Amino acid sequence: MSKIMVALIDIENKEGYKDYQDEVLPMFERLGIDVLAVDDEPKAIEGETRNQRMVVIRFEDEKAFNDWYESEDYNKIKPIRLNNSYGEVHLLDEANLSF
Repeated sequence: MSKIMVALIDIENKEGYKDYQDEVLPMFERLGIDVLAVDDEPKAIEGETRNQRMVVIRFEDEKAFNDWYESEDYNKIKPIRLNNSYGEVHLLDEANLSF
């Protein structure tokens, strides 16, 4: 079953975070990982708008997510993200609705 990663990110240092972004986006492309959405100004339909970047990414399954997240290549750049931002990362089951 596909997994959806949703990240809510407060970027504290835009220049430093750009270094992370410049590394991770080509990694997603190279690995065939679907980046579904990246938005620095998400519009809240209910509740209050957070001034956070929201990222939505689809992985083939939980193993694919773990293979990426725990990979040596990702762990080389992960500290750049952690040093320049903070936030939440959630892993969800992709909806498989059948009526």
